[in-house]
Amino acid sequence: MHYSEGRLGRIFVLRIDDGEDFLAATKEFIQNKSVQTGTILFLGALRQGRMVTGPEELVIPPEPHYVMFEGGWEMVGIGTIYPGDDGPAIHYHASVGRAGHALTGCLREKAVTYIVAEVIILEFTGLDIRRRADEKTGVSLPVHGRPDGTGQQSPSPSANRAPPAEPVPEEKGEKEEEDVPGGLAEIIRDLTRRPRA
Repeated sequence: MHYSEGRLGRIFVLRIDDGEDFLAATKEFIQNKSVQTGTILFLGALRQGRMVTGPEELVIPPEPHYVMFEGGWEMVGIGTIYPGDDGPAIHYHASVGRAGHALTGCLREKAVTYIVAEVIILEFTGLDIRRRADEKTGVSLPVHGRPDGTGQQSPSPSANRAPPAEPVPEEKGEKEEEDVPGGLAEIIRDLTRRPRA
């Protein structure tokens, strides 16, 4: 794992109207305001769009599986902004839904707004991150640190580990979550339990 630490900069709130290309309008705004790194939160609806909903097959590098949708889909999502080779590299992930159907994936190339899309852009400062093509995976990944790709790495899981806390005696009347009939833990156990041979 690699990480960078920065600070919150400017905050922008956008309204993208019916018929406007959500992806193009957002990118143009980010370029005009010279946002280098940040995140995007968005919600609204789309008339139509194109989305990658995973790989065609589970291999590296992957071949994207594209899905087109149209007809007015509700949308909620998040994105990241990093400098790229051709200006800001924006990576959008969204869930869209219509009439009981849902898709989740990476919005690409086309996303035409239906009525409105509300967008919040949070700018980050003090970060040294770029998005670069990765030879192994065949996709553009965020690279932390200096131009040579070296960045801060998190310590190994055993480093700086605090000693285990002493158990706290259970008070009378309390039940552990997994003992509650019909609880989530019990449902998951039932769904994953293999039939006896």
